[in-house]
Amino acid sequence: MKPAHIRIQELQKEVANLVELREEAKSEMNSNMDEAIYFRKKAVEAEERMHARQEEIDARLAEITDLEEQEVLVHAASA
Repeated sequence: MKPAHIRIQELQKEVANLVELREEAKSEMNSNMDEAIYFRKKAVEAEERMHARQEEIDARLAEITDLEEQEVLVHAASA
């Protein structure tokens, strides 16, 4: 059996190594959280652009419908 002071030194080294590994994991977690926030923001921006384009599409389609209805009325009136 090892003397207590040697076991204490071994445990202290293990603790120091584990602290270092914990800090690396914390740094990785923080980096990934930053990336998640960044990409969530990008996704929200893309969704807003998508909705804006859909509104433009709807407006154009409504204009097409109006123009087609006007053409029908013009043809009916001239017939």
